Amino acid sequence: MSKASHRRLTASRILARLLVILASLALAALMVFHQQVPDVAGLGLVVDNLAPWLGLGIVALFLFALAAGGRGTFLMLLLPALAWSLSFGGQVLPTAQRVTVDGLSIATQNVHGRSDIDSALALADTGASVIALQEIEQGRDVEVTAALAQTHPYFYSVGTVGVWSSYPLANAESLDLGLDWSRALRLDVQTASGPVRFYTVHAASARPTGHADRDMMLSNLARYIARDPAERIIAAGDFNATATDRHFAPVARELEQMRYNGWGLALTWPRTPFAMLGIDHVMTRGVQHASLQRIDAGNSDHFALVAELELADDA
Repeated sequence: MSKASHRRLTASRILARLLVILASLALAALMVFHQQVPDVAGLGLVVDNLAPWLGLGIVALFLFALAAGGRGTFLMLLLPALAWSLSFGGQVLPTAQRVTVDGLSIATQNVHGRSDIDSALALADTGASVIALQEIEQGRDVEVTAALAQTHPYFYSVGTVGVWSSYPLANAESLDLGLDWSRALRLDVQTASGPVRFYTVHAASARPTGHADRDMMLSNLARYIARDPAERIIAAGDFNATATDRHFAPVARELEQMRYNGWGLALTWPRTPFAMLGIDHVMTRGVQHASLQRIDAGNSDHFALVAELELADDA
């Protein structure tokens, strides 16, 4: 090999190593500051909601580092790895499942139209005391009510959302979150341990081409919850936003999100070919968490969530 070709090879390696180092710095910064990315042409929405998947960039950089060589190049990969671990690592670790003394089981699913009865019956079979369904087609709540009459005789529905319960319900009302039709409600579940305030919501869709309606609904929901004097609150439904979405933050500041009991994120959509986003949530205030499971139910394009909550104060 000539000296000239050796210099060209050396220069190529130096350039490759420099690119890996710069890409590592950029990837780490993007993980930590993804909510500051300008939302131009929907870029902020995409980056926010896919933020945990940025970890795949570490794998790609590792492959480039293998070709580039150099100990320092590999050491720089620790920076995005640390950023990912600090930003998202805690969300993928399983939480310990607790045995409840005075438990309340909640199930929620976006049934995507006519999957409603199959989903409702499957969720009832889990033993959930409260079943919240979203995206119910007009008039279908009557059929769901009939299907659940024996196990969940108490119900309330507005627009595209509904709640069916084995406990009596009180103070039920539709919530005006800014749209021309109802996609959210609030009520009290009258448990043996006293009332629990329950919200369910089906936020408007979010697309790179437009998500203003969803942002408005989430902001208004956060205001409702912030003013709610109830000591125990549960909110469940399809928020059409992941936990890393900047517009989900107002709700997250008011309520604590339940974490999945299994490894990984509780990704709920789309159901096929594989789930990529966790846009369905169960969130609480003044209630202790016992378990959160993701299950198949009906033929919806969303997975369902089943949460067990502890109501006893001294648990």
